[in-house]
Amino acid sequence: MDWQRFLDKMPGLTYQIIREPSGHFRFTHISANVEEMLGFSPQLLTEDARPLLDAIHPEDVEEVIEASILSAQQHREWHHPFRFIRPDGKQLWLDAHDSGEELDDGTLVWTGYIVEATHRKQLELDLIASEQRFQTLVKNASDIIFTLDANGTIGYLSPNWRRIVGDEQSDPLYQSYTTVVHQDDLANCNAFIQSLLNDGPLVEDLEFRVRHNDGEWHWYTCRAAKVDGRENDSDYLLGIAREITEQREQREKMARLARQDMLTNLPNRASFDEAFELALRHCEQRQRALAVLFIDLDNFKPVNDQYGHSVGDQLLIHVARRIKACLRDSDLACRIGGDEFLVLTEAHPQVDSAKSTALAIAERLRDELAKPFAVEHLQLEISASIGVAIYPTHATGTGELVRCADRAMYEAKLQGRNCVVFSQC
Repeated sequence: MDWQRFLDKMPGLTYQIIREPSGHFRFTHISANVEEMLGFSPQLLTEDARPLLDAIHPEDVEEVIEASILSAQQHREWHHPFRFIRPDGKQLWLDAHDSGEELDDGTLVWTGYIVEATHRKQLELDLIASEQRFQTLVKNASDIIFTLDANGTIGYLSPNWRRIVGDEQSDPLYQSYTTVVHQDDLANCNAFIQSLLNDGPLVEDLEFRVRHNDGEWHWYTCRAAKVDGRENDSDYLLGIAREITEQREQREKMARLARQDMLTNLPNRASFDEAFELALRHCEQRQRALAVLFIDLDNFKPVNDQYGHSVGDQLLIHVARRIKACLRDSDLACRIGGDEFLVLTEAHPQVDSAKSTALAIAERLRDELAKPFAVEHLQLEISASIGVAIYPTHATGTGELVRCADRAMYEAKLQGRNCVVFSQC
């Protein structure tokens, strides 16, 4: 076999280089394609290897030479990637593999091969850069990235966890997610995890609470997907979580506002009607009685006309507070508009007790609302006309009961105001 031809046909290039005791480097063998690959004549290099060694990148040459000499002195194999600058200025990455030995006269000999690794090295550098960008993104992101196995153990947790939750000392990595999630949210979380891992129905984003270092529970929303495990590894979830405490509070506030009178914070008419319907069904089923009080303020319009709507609004806020203070925990009050209010007292064992309780509450309301109100350094005096309707004596439907109480309130107005009148429906 023509071994020289065989070596010249190998990918990359093969070589044997020696360093004489004088320190002179030369190649005793180097593949003919060294000129095509590195830009140097093989004849030149067999006389003096220094031109090729000098073409090693200035930042790499010292390490390459020192490591090579040490490998030969220790009679071991050597491998080192390094940068190389061709005579035409083109930079390459080279990957050198050889084995070295030291002869009796001090000559160092290396036998090995070199392959170009520019493309591979660029991929490695791109991967490193990509990982660095990813780590930077994850570290500074407002979202938390995590993985969970089927047992709920956290296998990965992005480093921004500590910054976000405010705990610089520890994190729940390799612990169960149950150590950080609110107990009341665990059932939903577990159902979410198992549905994803078992290819169940599509699961919407999950909301749950996490305790922060300030001791408060903060709301998060989470989206996750199943990742198939490789070979013998189990499937797991890859998820991303974002804090939504502020959005959750705003959502809850909007929900409250949809059911509250914006001025007095009492339930609004829609909320009152819903509670009224439930109370009425309860009374029908258990044969109990309830009472509805219709309250209209006397002399409220002159306050608005004389002092303006700002003072009138403040007066309504004070009125609502006094109404609530006169009621039992089981009673419900609402503002239905303007200076009109409704009160519901329910679940009385019989009509007589409903009447007596309603009268007691109505008289207490009338007395309290007749007392002066201090609003913006003013002493304002009003009163209230109150109509009362009883279920099932006066009507059996919510709308009918309110209308009966309304008519009774107008009768109270006709009787001189500041009094309580029961319906005659």
